[in-house]
Amino acid sequence: MTIGQTLARAFRRIYIRPPEPIPPEHRRLLWLVGAGTLIANYDVSLYGMALLQIQTTFGIAENAIADVNALFRLGVLPALALAYMADIVGRRLLLLVTLAGASIATVWTAFAQTTEEFIIAQLLARAFIYTEELICIVVIAEEFNERVRGWGIGALGALGALGAGLSAIVFASVNLLPYGWRALYFLGAIPLIYLLWLRRRLPETKRFQAADHRPELWRPLMALIANYPGRMGLLVAMAIPAAFASANIVTFQSKFLQSAHGWHPAQVSTMVVVGGIVAILGTTTAGTLSDRFGRRMVLSVAILVFAVCFGSFYGFASGPILIPLWIAGIFAFLMCDVLIGALSAELFPTSHRSLASAVRYFFWIMAGSLALYLEGTIYDWVGSHGAAIALLILPAPLALIPIWFLPEPAKKSLDDVAAERTP
Repeated sequence: MTIGQTLARAFRRIYIRPPEPIPPEHRRLLWLVGAGTLIANYDVSLYGMALLQIQTTFGIAENAIADVNALFRLGVLPALALAYMADIVGRRLLLLVTLAGASIATVWTAFAQTTEEFIIAQLLARAFIYTEELICIVVIAEEFNERVRGWGIGALGALGALGAGLSAIVFASVNLLPYGWRALYFLGAIPLIYLLWLRRRLPETKRFQAADHRPELWRPLMALIANYPGRMGLLVAMAIPAAFASANIVTFQSKFLQSAHGWHPAQVSTMVVVGGIVAILGTTTAGTLSDRFGRRMVLSVAILVFAVCFGSFYGFASGPILIPLWIAGIFAFLMCDVLIGALSAELFPTSHRSLASAVRYFFWIMAGSLALYLEGTIYDWVGSHGAAIALLILPAPLALIPIWFLPEPAKKSLDDVAAERTP
């Protein structure tokens, strides 16, 4: 065997191939839920790519951009309620509802005529998209066994990252398509409608079917309060500084490169697509390595790499060094995103797994909203989006402290990690 063949075999084993064969029904499940994550991430990422064009259309002031971004994130409030219902009526029904809602809101975004209408449409779209992402992770965590659970969640994250890459590809033609950025949103709604039809045969997870379900509306909340409140607190304490540091990095990357460094849209798209192909491996890397070395260790390293790379990217770097910094930073950020989502789903029982994931996500989004709001204030002070974002990345290492007080879920069944208790 040549050196090249050896490297290719190692590459497939670490980044692509699961640690053990996956049943055909699990592969089909991964594609059905993963396709939704892909298209949802296309929608969310498209705003960051086309921010300059959208800003021009609606005449949004420079110091008001962060306020608009923060308003979008209020979609986490209805997402919290939707995720709560997934612990009562099931994962399958909510995955159908979220996909239908995201389709309608995405079409509405494409036809929005005022800033207020655009904000409302995107707020609703994100409410459904946030819920979709949360429940998809819960479904994979409940269906895949402990030997491939991390890989499965990582593969789901890879499909989501592909959606972000797809938005970068189509953004290259934003000045060529009729109606510009509006056409990009409209195109994103078409596959959502088709996927909704494909999901009509999506099965309910076996764990949810086997769980003890009662009609009481309050039961998931009472279970969350009674079972593992300490874990919930640690998870929130970890999520807040990580979200605060990462909120602005993707939203402003396209505008920052065009405004501060004079890049053209095609250049931004080329870097995001070509570099993103490498960065996407961060998701499968996170899953595979965390299955082997533990979620906490891999997540800690990823947070540090992410903070250093993007602090440099926005703080002082220029020229060709921007590209490797962005690739390494996105690689590490995707690892963080996958592993924090995995911990949220793995550390709690079936009775309130969706709710626990949503609570963590609520604080993630709210911390990010605060960072987006402060970005505008700091921009007024320092006169630069890059410097403002670099300052907001500084709290990221604080997330390392609570991580090591959480239990390690890798290589353990969900029942061993979080046994069901009666509230």
